[in-house]
Amino acid sequence: MDENETLAYLAGLLDGDGYLKIVKSSLKGGRWVYYQIQVGIQQLWPGEAVRLFARTFTGKMMKPMIRAGLRPMARCELHTRKAEAALQQLQPYLLVKRPQAFLLQEFCRLKKEPKPISRRSGSPRRAFSPDQVAAMERLRSRLIALHEGSYHDSESASESVESQAQGVRHWTRRETMSYLAGIIDSDGNLRIERRNAKRMLAPQYRINIRAGQVSPSAAVELLAETFGGHVTTNRPNRPAHRGLDIWSLHDKQAADAVSALLPYMVVKKREGELLLELRRQKAQGKQGLTEWVHRNRWQRPIRMRKRCYTPEQVAEFERIRKQVNSLHSGAAAKVASEAPV
Repeated sequence: MDENETLAYLAGLLDGDGYLKIVKSSLKGGRWVYYQIQVGIQQLWPGEAVRLFARTFTGKMMKPMIRAGLRPMARCELHTRKAEAALQQLQPYLLVKRPQAFLLQEFCRLKKEPKPISRRSGSPRRAFSPDQVAAMERLRSRLIALHEGSYHDSESASESVESQAQGVRHWTRRETMSYLAGIIDSDGNLRIERRNAKRMLAPQYRINIRAGQVSPSAAVELLAETFGGHVTTNRPNRPAHRGLDIWSLHDKQAADAVSALLPYMVVKKREGELLLELRRQKAQGKQGLTEWVHRNRWQRPIRMRKRCYTPEQVAEFERIRKQVNSLHSGAAAKVASEAPV
């Protein structure tokens, strides 16, 4: 991937598994308030995409988060100037978290305004005025509300939608694939479904690609516009919970989408290769033959024949499916404590 494609991929990753924060802390017993911005990404270990994020923006991989009974998490955070520089590069490709990025950039602009001289500590020093602190606190509150889905500004929302559409129209095909690969690597799922039905000689195997994000999701809509399919919204039973937009494709449509995204995937690349391998195996056709006796309406026995998958073919399908499942469960991943950070 070239530089722009890498940025588009990381923007998709940030729209999925990333977070943007304004962190507030107190200094000198609470007499001074300090604000800083954070841009971070966290994923299941070993976190190849997180390492790409760290290399691109000269960030540092943090110590893995290890919790009892759960898989370790890889994490990278950028602060202050590095975070601001990363946002400037990523903003043209952000869709889901573009409003949050605008707030962080507005916050950075406020911090750069001249500070008046304060004498609260006895000796003169430059510090934010109460009005400046109030303005930054408002931006921080709006950012928190955006994360929770409880903030909606119709004017800013319409501007955001228009800027999203305008931005996507200027993306190249490769940038679009890179961005969507980042979405699949974060909030996507590649799997092989096995279905057992009555009177079937062998299970039915089919591939599936899907992605889900909190509603409304411009990224999920872009997946549907690019590869086809429909977006369904799962409504939560609890009023405090937000809906989930889900996009899904099966079989040939899924294979076309995986083939287009595979060159840009980082985390789920091996899973995509296995799904396409299953499609190639099935494309070889049914190499077995089954026979049975059927009685017609006059009760005359007729010998029937039908093509079917051989036991060897079915065993190969099942091997591929189990390999995909092992990647999902993390059985193939290295233990965090044994891997260098």
